[in-house]
Parts: sequence; structure tokens; C-alpha cells
Amino acid sequence: MLRLPLPLLLFPLLAGAQAPPKALLWKIDGPGLERPSYVVGTIHSRDARAFRQVPQLLRVLQGQDVLAGELDLSTAGTGLQLSARDLMMPPDTQLADLYTKRQLKRVENAVQGPLGPMAKMAGRMKPFFLMGVLSELAMNADSAMVLDQYLQVKAREMGKETMGVETVGEQLAAVRGIPLRQQADMLYDMVRKDLNRKELDKMVRTYADQDLEALGRLAEKADLGEPFGSHLLTGRNAVMAARMDSLMRGGRTFLFALGALHLPMDGGVLALLRGRGYTVTPVAADRPGAVEVPTGP
Repeated sequence: MLRLPLPLLLFPLLAGAQAPPKALLWKIDGPGLERPSYVVGTIHSRDARAFRQVPQLLRVLQGQDVLAGELDLSTAGTGLQLSARDLMMPPDTQLADLYTKRQLKRVENAVQGPLGPMAKMAGRMKPFFLMGVLSELAMNADSAMVLDQYLQVKAREMGKETMGVETVGEQLAAVRGIPLRQQADMLYDMVRKDLNRKELDKMVRTYADQDLEALGRLAEKADLGEPFGSHLLTGRNAVMAARMDSLMRGGRTFLFALGALHLPMDGGVLALLRGRGYTVTPVAADRPGAVEVPTGP
């Protein structure tokens, strides 16, 4: 399932970002809107800590017409939209072509345990998607669903419409803009750092604290460079903001659920919406309490 499963959208650069308040949920008001909409930063994780704000989000969702994620993940068939061509490298390329023998052995050893029988496919899989699989497996799996999918499923249970702000094809195009060599370098760096387990844990803790500024500092430290940031973040931010604008002007109200690092910085969705004339203000979070996470199928 695409939705950039690594919480990779918590890693592009945030150079020049202003310090945002501690908030993941933001209210959107503006000329021509009879009722406000909302946008919340999400994380593609099954860690229970990522679900702390869920009760508040579900209350907000009750008053909205539509839950709009980056993609519509609420239906079981969403993942089937990715073909082997999308996931796999060109027929004449494999991981062995992108690494020295020593590097390749290290990568193969790292994927064998987490992937088991699927490890045989790793040599042909695009490094970006392999990173996504490994990242999700390296994080706590307290929930049966990742947070963004869970919100969409709950919206359907409420009788709300769900939709995606982007298409699968658009997200795939963004990934194709990252050269395989750079993807391979990123994967090898991840393997060298024990699948980024410590970094991923710190990221989830920071997300649970709703600290977008601190998430920005983690992104700057990662320093993944270009074209990663432009393809997976800044360019998509502009598309998302334009579509959010168009959707809200259609008369319905929305809870937009987007990867958290699409929100802040000068070129982020919040600033872009303000540039379109909207007033965007943080919504104080509930005091953290016990949260049930889905454990069933």
C-alpha cells in the first residue's frame, strides 16, 4: 500500500521553517466557508502512541462531511492498485547492480529476518518500497491498522464519505522521480543504522507529543537532500493545498488527514492555505488518556 509507508514523510528537509505551536490538528476558516474544515497531521504507524489523539479526532469527524486522506485507504482493495511494475525495478536491474558485494551481503542479511520467505523478492524490489516494508516492521505493531487507515475506516463506520486528495498514480510518479541509485543509498544507510529503530522510536514519541518543530529538527538531521524533498514533499504540498481549496469551496466540510510533515514550514500546507486567504489555527489537544487501538483483523 503506497501512502509512503515509512513514515518517510516525516523526514524531508524543513530548512527555513518557522516554529509552529505544539498541535497536530488545525482548524480552517475562510471567506466563502459556512462551516470550518480541519486538517490533522498523521503518521503511518501501528504504534499505540500514535493513537493518543484519536478520541478528539473522532469527535471532530462527527461534525464533518468527509474524511480525506492522501489516498483512500478505507477499502480492502487499495493495496491491489500497485502492480509488480510499480514495486519492482526494471527487468535489467536488481539490487546487486547497485551495491558492492560487501554492501549487498549486508543488505541481504538485514532483510532476511524481517521478511522471511519474502526476502527472495527483495533483490528485485525498488529500494524505496523495501525501505517502507522494513520501516513498518521495525516499529511497534500494537494496532491491526496504521493510524491513517484506522481513521478512514472509522469514518466509514460513521457513514461519512472517504476520499483521497491524491491518486495512487501521482504518488507513484513522485517515487519514480527519485533515482534508483539514491534509493539504494538510503536503504543502505538504513541498514547500517539497524533499520533506524532508535530514530523511528524517537519520531513516534515526538509525534505523540504533537511537536511539529521537533519533527522538523529530526528531518533536518536526516538531511536526505534532493530530489527526495522536492518530489515527495514540496511539490505534493502545492497540489494538496490547491485540491483542499477546491474541495472546501464545494460546500462540504472535511477532516483532511495528511502526513504530519506536509503541514509545517514555508512551503507546507498550512502556509499555502493561508496564502489562499484561509485562517488556519491550532486546536489544543485533549489531555492524553487511555486509548484503545484496533487489535482485530
